[in-house]
Amino acid sequence: MYQPTVFVGPTSSTEHLPYAVETCDPVRIGPDINMPDSESEYDEFRIPEGWFIFLYPVEIFKLTESNLFIERKLGVFSTALLIINRMVGTGIFTTPAAVIRSTNSVGAALLFWVLGGILTLAGLFVYLEYGTALPRSGGEKIYLERVYRKPAYLATCIFAVQFVLFAVSTGNCISFSSYILYAATDDTHERSKLSRGIAVAVMTFVSLVHAFLPRTGIYISNALGAFKLVLLLLVICCGFAALAGHRATPDPHNFSSFNGGTNGDSSVSVAASASASGYATALLQVLYSYGGWENANYVLTEVRQPARTLKRAAPIAALAVMLLYVLANIAYFSVFSKDRMATLEVTLSATFFEDIFHKNTFSSKVMPVLVALSALGNVFAQTFAMPRVKQELAKQGILPASRFWSSDWPFRAPSAAIFLHWIFSVILIVSLTAKDSYTFVTNIFTYTGNWIKRNFNQVLLAIGLLYLTWTPSEDWARTRTSFRNYPPVTVFYALSLLFTLAVPFVPNDLLGSIPFWVLPTVGTSMLAVGALYWLIWANVLPMLGFHMQHEIEVMQDGSERVRYH
Repeated sequence: MYQPTVFVGPTSSTEHLPYAVETCDPVRIGPDINMPDSESEYDEFRIPEGWFIFLYPVEIFKLTESNLFIERKLGVFSTALLIINRMVGTGIFTTPAAVIRSTNSVGAALLFWVLGGILTLAGLFVYLEYGTALPRSGGEKIYLERVYRKPAYLATCIFAVQFVLFAVSTGNCISFSSYILYAATDDTHERSKLSRGIAVAVMTFVSLVHAFLPRTGIYISNALGAFKLVLLLLVICCGFAALAGHRATPDPHNFSSFNGGTNGDSSVSVAASASASGYATALLQVLYSYGGWENANYVLTEVRQPARTLKRAAPIAALAVMLLYVLANIAYFSVFSKDRMATLEVTLSATFFEDIFHKNTFSSKVMPVLVALSALGNVFAQTFAMPRVKQELAKQGILPASRFWSSDWPFRAPSAAIFLHWIFSVILIVSLTAKDSYTFVTNIFTYTGNWIKRNFNQVLLAIGLLYLTWTPSEDWARTRTSFRNYPPVTVFYALSLLFTLAVPFVPNDLLGSIPFWVLPTVGTSMLAVGALYWLIWANVLPMLGFHMQHEIEVMQDGSERVRYH
C-alpha cells in the first residue's frame, strides 16, 4: 500500500505548483494518509473549490520550509542561454565536414540540417508538454517514472545506470584542450599527457565554480552562451562576404547545382555517390550536433515560474540554433568545395577564415581559441544541468551512498552530485592513452551515450506521451497545463526516433574504423546492466531483508532524500 504525502493549498491556476511560492499563497502541508492501491478510489477525495491537491503514489515527495523557499535563479533569458550553451559546442565547427562526406551533395547536406532542426522542434514540443505538466528537476527520470510505473523502479534504474555512466563532460573537455594546443602549436596533441592534463584542469575548474560559486557559474555560462551566438554570426557574415566575392580561393560553385561543385584539387575525394547508409549516418551526425535542447528540463526547480518560462525560452533557443546552423553551413559551402570540405574536421573553422583572409594570426591562432571557448561553454552547461539529475536519482535512494550524493551543502548547490559528475568525466579523460583507445572510447561514449540517452529514452517518452494522451484513466488532460502537443507531431517524432534507433544495426561508417555493430552492442549492454541493477536493488535485496518502504529524510543542509528500509 502506498503512503503518499498530500499537499493542499489555494491557487488560481493549475500552472503553478506548490513550490512556485512567488505565484502562490503559502502552502499548507497535509498529513500523511494511507492510500488505497486502486487509483480508481482517488475520486472519493473531495477538496474545496479553489484549492489544489497533489498525490505522489509512486515517489513520496515532501515539501518543507527549506525547499519551499528555494532560490530560483533562471529567468527566460538565462534559460534560453542555458539551452543554447548546451546545443552549440564544437559540433557545428567540425560536423559539417562529416555530413558532406556521408552525403556527397551540398543540397542534401543542407536539407539534413533543416530536417535535423525540424526533428529537434518536434522533440522539444514533446518535452514541453512533459516539462510544463511536471516542472521538477530531473528531466527524463521524472517523465519515465510517470509513464512506466510497472515494474516499479525498473525505468528509474535503467535510466540511472546510463545517465551516471554516459552523461559526462569528457568530450568537450578534450575538445577544449585540443583546440587550445592547436592554437599554440598547430597540433592538437589530443593523446598527450599535456592534453589530458588541460582537460582535467578545465573539468575541475568548472566543477568548483558550479559547486562553490553557483551564481557566478550561471553568469559565466550566460556569457559563453551569448559569445557562441556572436561567433556563429561572425562565421555567417564572413560566408556572405565570400558569396559576394571576398575570398582568397576560387569560387567553389556549390550553389550552381543540387550536388554542388568541385575544385579538383583535393587530395582526398568523397565517394562518387552517397548510399542509404550514408544518408542515415548523416542524419545521426546532424541530430547529435543539435543535441542539448532538453537541457532546461533537467533543472526546472532552478527556473522561475518553470512552466511559463520553459514555454518561452525553449522554442526561442531551438529556433535560433536551427537558423544559425543552416546559415553557418551555407557560409562553409560558399568557401569550400565539397571535396575539400570533406577532408577537414578539427581545422574546418580555422581553414574557413584562412580561405577568406589568407593565413594570419586570427585564422591560425585566435579562431581555435574561440572554438575552445565554445567547448568550454558546453562544459559549463553540462556541469550545471547533469549533476542535478544525478542528485534527483540520489534523493530517491537509487544510487549507492545516496545520502552523500544528494547533499546541497554548503552553498545550496548539488556539490556532491557535481563531484560524482567530475569523477566519471575525469576517469574517462585519464584513461585515454594509446591512439586506438582514444578513438575507440571517445567515439563509443559519444555516439553510444547519445544513442541511449536521447534516442532510446526519447522514443519511450514519445510513445508514453501518446499513451497518456489517449488513455482517459491516466487523467493526463488535467495534469498538463496550458501547453498541449499535437499527437501527429508526437507520432512523427516517435517514428523518426525508431529510424535513428535502427540505423546503428545496419552497416555504416559512423564510428570510422570501429565496426558498426559495436555501438548497438555496447548500448544494449548498458540497458541490460540497468535491468540487472534493478533486479538486484529492487528484488534480490528485499529477499535478503532490505524492505522497500519509503521514508523522507531531511538532512542538515535542508536537502531531502528518500530512504528505503
